[in-house]
Amino acid sequence: MSTVKLSQWETMLLEAARAHGFVDEEIIHKLRKGDPAPFSDVEGGKYDYTHLFELSKNDPSTLEAAIREGYQIKFTTFNGIKFLLNKRYNIQAERDYQVEETALHHVRLRDDALAWMRRTISHNWRIVELEKLADTKETLVRFELAAS
Repeated sequence: MSTVKLSQWETMLLEAARAHGFVDEEIIHKLRKGDPAPFSDVEGGKYDYTHLFELSKNDPSTLEAAIREGYQIKFTTFNGIKFLLNKRYNIQAERDYQVEETALHHVRLRDDALAWMRRTISHNWRIVELEKLADTKETLVRFELAAS
């Protein structure tokens, strides 16, 4: 089966819900019920989940496969990568890595997180491994726009 492709907005909604503490099956169940109320607490109601409910209603198997098995973002922006690092791994710009004009530099990722980011972000980005940190099983990486 090929990887499900989602818009960056759809992935942001999913990762915000996960960061709020919802587990995958819980998200799927809430979307199937069609009740947006449980999502109103995610970051104090910052996000409108209407689009995710529409996707769940129109193409439930695709969305559920994305939630359970992973997804790839159709087009990832600079801020999209920062969002994923923050929501999924609690890695914050400036605190944990340097932000350059077209790159994120010195991001420390565990092996599983690095593998997930490689699978998930769109191909307009390159992940350059700078240094393996043997003591922590992390890799220091740089996210940079790929040459077109």
